[in-house]
Amino acid sequence: MPPPNAGSTAPENRRSLAMAAALMAIFTAIFASNLPTPLYSVWQARWGFSSAALTGVFSIYVLGVVSTLLTLGSLSDKLGRRQMLVPGMLFILTGGVVFLFAEGIYWLGIARILTGIGTGIVTGAASAALVELEPNENWTRAATLSALFFTLGAFAGPTVSSLALRWETGADTWPFLVVIGLSLAAIVLLLTAPWPAHIGQRQKSFSLRAWRPTTIKVPRELLGAFIFAAAAICLAWSTGSLYASLGPSLATSLVGIDDRAKAGLFAAAWQLMAGFSQFACQKQPMNRLLIVGPSTLISGLLVMAAAVILSSPWLFTFATLATAAGAGATGVVAIASISQVAPPAERGGIISAFYLMAYLTMATVVLGVGFVSDVIGFGPTVLGFTTIISLAALSLMIVAIRSGRAALW
Repeated sequence: MPPPNAGSTAPENRRSLAMAAALMAIFTAIFASNLPTPLYSVWQARWGFSSAALTGVFSIYVLGVVSTLLTLGSLSDKLGRRQMLVPGMLFILTGGVVFLFAEGIYWLGIARILTGIGTGIVTGAASAALVELEPNENWTRAATLSALFFTLGAFAGPTVSSLALRWETGADTWPFLVVIGLSLAAIVLLLTAPWPAHIGQRQKSFSLRAWRPTTIKVPRELLGAFIFAAAAICLAWSTGSLYASLGPSLATSLVGIDDRAKAGLFAAAWQLMAGFSQFACQKQPMNRLLIVGPSTLISGLLVMAAAVILSSPWLFTFATLATAAGAGATGVVAIASISQVAPPAERGGIISAFYLMAYLTMATVVLGVGFVSDVIGFGPTVLGFTTIISLAALSLMIVAIRSGRAALW
């Protein structure tokens, strides 16, 4: 005879294991995406490519993400969440293998594209799955879990490669064995975890043979909410993309930190602080976070400018923590907003469009900083960046207050 609550605990266990599989997929994809950050300067010194080429290698990853989101972003709505997550993880696995055997900048580019395609597939499908698997329709909790595992992956990636640089031996090889191991583990969990029968499954009328890639789109009635949420996530990711691509170079070139391993940890510290901020903001009112997040980001950017002018590692440390806290709070608002308004039948496509905007911002910021710094210098470029992003954060707060989305008290 089954225990009294067997019927209710079984579905909960199925949800929990499925959520764990989706979260591990997110963590692994973002871990693999951020792992190379501290190693770029090593590869640059070894193979002698320019700063523009460095940012190009970083940003070509976005090409893989964007092309996938544009063509396959809504496919998980029809094919099923898990059915998309497993192929996505196979791309991440293959990218790790190419990184492991890389022998030049073109190898790095191929590995980044493969990682980008995998991340594009995983991002939309896993985020949509988490919203649907949340048993109490707690949009904020699902958004926070998604954002937290994004951040944990982004923190763990550069931390592992920074430690590898400290130990020196195999610094640009064994970290990618970790990527391969995590990818295999995620694939196994996705294949074996029981998935609730009524959530994220393949539509009965869907035929893969008859399917053709279609661009993602946002329903007109949701356009206003989408634009606001997309603007918030773009603001949150702008500073993060600077740290993810050029954070170590910024620390060594402008702030006076001459240890590459320590410089790489600034990118990891930024991601960790952003994760703590997202977790702390889980139960805070969204209308207040729209003021706290951007204003904290602006404060951090002003301190970053001072750190560059004064070449102060201490100011740069404070700027890292402050910008991360502000970006984390703003990101929670953005993800919760878009998750709440997206209807289930179109959720994968809408969330993919949402992340498309975020990744396009990442590419624009990184490529812009890379090319402009080759022309006018790295220091003036970073100062210009802090000014532009601060103005964007101020504009978001003004719009939020005037539209009634934000409250000053």
